[in-house]
Amino acid sequence: MALGKNYLSNLLILTTEVEINMNRQWLNYIGITLILLVFWIAVSGSLSWPQLVVGLATAIFVTYFNRNLLITAEERPPIRLRTIIWLFGYLFQLLWAIVIANFHVAWIVMHPKMPIEPNLVSLEVDIDRVSSRVLLANSITLTPGTLTVLADEKKFLVHALTVSSGEDLKEWSLIDRIREMEEA
Repeated sequence: MALGKNYLSNLLILTTEVEINMNRQWLNYIGITLILLVFWIAVSGSLSWPQLVVGLATAIFVTYFNRNLLITAEERPPIRLRTIIWLFGYLFQLLWAIVIANFHVAWIVMHPKMPIEPNLVSLEVDIDRVSSRVLLANSITLTPGTLTVLADEKKFLVHALTVSSGEDLKEWSLIDRIREMEEA
């Protein structure tokens, strides 16, 4: 009799966990669909109902067929006000790094001797979340003069336009920002 109670209570707990995960998954799908719909409205510039219907159908279609590529709730940081504020700060800092790197690359290209020293830099980073590693790899690639060639667990292989830009990457402040977000 006790075995039956434990079995039923374990089954109830398991069923509840599956329902919670399914609800999170549906919320993830709905969130992505709404983001795509807002993007559709911004690009189309129209709020007429035919445009909205086509935009919603397209957003649902894209979300459904890319469902295996979506980031799950476990892979990304929790969506809280603190995370959103952190993201805006990170984007501002990334844009600033891109502007500075643009001037640096322009100086290299305009210099009469063109002091280009292409090299590969191995970068060891202690970042646990997959989404954080992807964010770092994309941030490196977006910054002029650097390109992420390989991102593997804790190691990144980065192509840099000069030796100094490759070495500066090892103390890049954006890496610390990502670690800060992971610890929060």
